[in-house]
Amino acid sequence: MKNKFFIKHLSMFLLPLLIPLTILGTLSILITQNYIKEDINKNSVNVLKQTKENIELILSETDPMSLVYGNDLKVIEALSSIMKNSSLTHEELISFDILKSFLSAPANARPYIDSFYIYMPNSTGRFISSKQGLSDLQTYNDKEWYSHFIEKDEKVKLWIEPRKVKQFEFESTNTPLVTIYQRIESTNGVIVLNIRPIYIENILKSLSTFPEQCILVVNENNQIIFSDRQPEYLKDLNMESINKSNEAFYTINAANESFIVSQLNSARYGWKYISIVPQRALYEVPFRIIQITMLLLLISFMLGLVLAFYLTRNRYKQIANIIDIIDSAEKGNPLPSLPERVQDEYGYIVQNIVKTFIEQSYLKVQLSERRYKLQVAQFTALQSQINPHFLFNTLEAVNWETIALTGKPNQVTKIIDNLSEILRYSLTNPEERVSLQTEIKNVKSYLEIQKYRYEDKFDLEWDYDPKVIGFRVMKLLLQPLIENSIYHGIKEKEGHGLIRIKIKLVESALQIAIVDNGLGMNKDTLQMLRNNVETQHEFSEHIGLFNTNKRLKLAYGEAYGITIRSKEGWGTAVYLKIPMTQANTDSVESDGRP
Repeated sequence: MKNKFFIKHLSMFLLPLLIPLTILGTLSILITQNYIKEDINKNSVNVLKQTKENIELILSETDPMSLVYGNDLKVIEALSSIMKNSSLTHEELISFDILKSFLSAPANARPYIDSFYIYMPNSTGRFISSKQGLSDLQTYNDKEWYSHFIEKDEKVKLWIEPRKVKQFEFESTNTPLVTIYQRIESTNGVIVLNIRPIYIENILKSLSTFPEQCILVVNENNQIIFSDRQPEYLKDLNMESINKSNEAFYTINAANESFIVSQLNSARYGWKYISIVPQRALYEVPFRIIQITMLLLLISFMLGLVLAFYLTRNRYKQIANIIDIIDSAEKGNPLPSLPERVQDEYGYIVQNIVKTFIEQSYLKVQLSERRYKLQVAQFTALQSQINPHFLFNTLEAVNWETIALTGKPNQVTKIIDNLSEILRYSLTNPEERVSLQTEIKNVKSYLEIQKYRYEDKFDLEWDYDPKVIGFRVMKLLLQPLIENSIYHGIKEKEGHGLIRIKIKLVESALQIAIVDNGLGMNKDTLQMLRNNVETQHEFSEHIGLFNTNKRLKLAYGEAYGITIRSKEGWGTAVYLKIPMTQANTDSVESDGRP
C-alpha cells in the first residue's frame, strides 16, 4: 500500500507541473501577446478618454461665446449695428469696447487660442477679430474662413477643420490652425475659434505610453485634426477605412506589417480619437517572458520531483493516522485523545476531525430540543387561532341580541357589523396583499363608526381613477393614516373638518395622499414627528404612522415610506407611494368607485 500511495502521490504532484510545462511551451507566445494586446487596449482607451476630455474642454471655449453673442438680443443688436454702420456713435463705441474685451479675454488668457472672430451678415464685410478689433474681409489677411462659412450647408451648426493661414504679409510660411465654426442661428452669423494645434499636440505627446504609438484626432472627412507625431508607417495606412470602422479595438495589416488600432468616438463633433501601435513593438517583451518562464518551470520541475519524494515519505504515517481515525469514527470505536499541541497541518486536521465528531453529537441534542420547542410553538399558534373566531362569534351574538331587543336593525347593529368587518379584515391572513378596492371598503366601514362617534364632525372626499382599484396593497394601509388625521387633526379643531384622499398612478408608482384641514403642527413639532417616524423604536402617540412607515420600507425597500407635511392652523398631509409591478396588479371588474 505504501508503494501504491507513493506512486499515486508522486503522479498527482508532478502532473500539475508537466501539463503547464507542455501547454505554456506551445501557447506562451499567443497568451503573452493577447495579454499585451489587452493591456494596450486598456491603456489606449484611457489615453483616448483623457485626450477626448482635454481636447473637448478646449473646444468648448465657443460655448460661452455662443450664449452671449448668439442668444442675447441686446448684444446681437449692438453687433449688427456696429458691423453695418460706417461710423459709430459714442454709445456704440462703448458697447464695442466691452464686447471686444469679452472676446479678447479668453484669447489672451489661454495659450492654445490664436484668435476669435464674430461675424454677422452685413453689406460692408465687417467682422470683429480678437486681434485687431473691428476688421473687414477686404483688408484682413485671413479670408479663407469666410468662404468656408458661406459654402457650408446652413443645416450644419458646428464644424471643425484644419487650416494653414498666412496671418501677416511679412510671414514666409503659413501658420497651421484648427478652426471651429459655430453658427449663430438667430442671425445666420458665425463664431470662429482658431486654435494653435501645437499646444494640443504637445498634450498628446505627453499621453503616449507605448513605443512608436501614434495618437490621432480625425474628423468625418478623414482629415487629421491633431496628432502627437507623423510616423512613416502612417503613409501606408488607409485612414478612410479606419475611420469607417465601428470596432473599438482591432488589428489591421498594411505594407506587410500589422498594427493594433484603438478608437473612441466623439458624439458632439463627429470625430474619432485613434491610437495606432505597430505590432512589432510587442515581440521583444513576449520572448523575454518566454525565456524566463521556461527557466522557472525547469527549476520548479526539479524541485517538485525532490519535494514529492521527500513529502511522500514523511507524510505517509500522518495520512495513515487520519484514515485510522475516520475508520474508527465510522465503526463507532473510541477516538484517540486530542494532541497536546498542533505541530503541522496534519495535526490540525486530526484535532478538527475529533472536534467535529464531538460537535455533531452536541448538535444532535440541540436539534432534538429545537424540534420539541417547534412543536410547542405550533400548538400555541393553533390555540391562538381560536381567539379571532371567538371574538367574531361573540360580536355576532351581541348583534342578534340587539336586534331581538329593538325588533329591527338599528344604529348599534350597524356599528357592530362594521366592527366585525374591520376585525375580520384585520385578523384574517394579515400578511395577505389585497386589492385597493378591498382596502377602501374596509376604510369606509371604519369611517362609519368614527362618524357615529363624532356626530358627523368631518367629511371624507375620495379622488381616484377607477382603473387603480385593482392594484394590490398591504392590509391596513390607509386606515392608520386616516385615524391619525381624525385624532390629531380634526378631533380638537373647532368647526367642521375635511379629509381628502387622493390616489393616482404616476409613471410606475401609485401615489397616495391623505390631507386634512385640522390643527396642523409648527415646524418643531413636525420635525420631532418626522424623527420619531424614522426611528427604530416604536412610540405610542403616533404608532399608526410608525407602523405604516416601517411596513412600507420592509415591503418595498428603504426608498419607500411616508412623507409628512404640515402647517399650524392649516392642516396636515401624509404622502406615500408604492411601486407598480405586474405581480401586484389585478384586473377588477368595476363600473365605478368601490
